Amino acid sequence: MIFLPITLAVAANVFYHVASKSVPAEQNAFMGLVVNYATALLASAILFFLTPHEKIFVEAAKSNWACILMGVSITGVEVGFVMIYRAGGELSTVSLIVNILLALAMLLVGGFFYHEEISARKIFGAILCLAGVALLSLKE
Repeated sequence: MIFLPITLAVAANVFYHVASKSVPAEQNAFMGLVVNYATALLASAILFFLTPHEKIFVEAAKSNWACILMGVSITGVEVGFVMIYRAGGELSTVSLIVNILLALAMLLVGGFFYHEEISARKIFGAILCLAGVALLSLKE
């Protein structure tokens, strides 16, 4: 059952990065986000009403700080990628470098805040990831 959500996440990320790189350079990045979030709001509202749910206010009342932090975080991710691409970041490597660094950060977050095991295998994998970032960052 995990195959479908992974496929969705990968496909959506491909479109996300192609779109991020294609945002017009002459447009204010934040107006682009306004259009993005208006589209996301409409799509989310439609999907909400098409899926099983309680009354809208009951569902809204279930929200906590994580929903707000996620919204702020998504804004940071989107602005970050738009700015990286505007600065000349390459579509073929930017996402890979950012996601490797994210995985390394999440290894630390998982270990320190969620008490997940940081094994020798994970540390070795992290070292390989850092080597990969170094190789990807070298100019040809």
